[in-house]
Amino acid sequence: MRFLLVCAALALLPSAGMAQTVVPGAGPVHDAGGMNAEMDSFFKTLQRPASPNHWLAAPADYAIRPDAVAPVFAVPAAALHAAFKTLVRQTKGAAIGTETVDGLHVVFTSAVFGFKDDVRVQIIALSPQQSTLALYSASRVGYWDLGANRRRIEDWLARLQNTLSAATFSTSKP
Repeated sequence: MRFLLVCAALALLPSAGMAQTVVPGAGPVHDAGGMNAEMDSFFKTLQRPASPNHWLAAPADYAIRPDAVAPVFAVPAAALHAAFKTLVRQTKGAAIGTETVDGLHVVFTSAVFGFKDDVRVQIIALSPQQSTLALYSASRVGYWDLGANRRRIEDWLARLQNTLSAATFSTSKP
């Protein structure tokens, strides 16, 4: 069984002739601008690879066409930022790498093989009481991620919606 798992993992790694998106002078794959760059800069320079090992949720009118539309939350941007940070801290294998005023860089490490995925989050204020986010998750290695990045983003968005809708409801009670 272990042999089959190792073979499956090796099949996900890029072959010698397979190109990956690497920005000159940057860190890991998909890291456009370095670890301390503002999230706005990261998303403005993001070049999505042709491989299926990444996923983007963002507003429908975002500069980069998202795979999924991010919800609008009835909370200020600072509250969304804090809620997302709490969510990351509750997620096994996730660690905050860098935090800026407008977002986070999270490194997610898989339990079985220790593969690392980079997750970038940009918090977007729409009004004083409304916010949304751009959320991009990408594998550092391999061509296909078996849908892990998509599932992670969908799970985090659902958990955020549940947390923030419960918080909004509880604060609006008499």
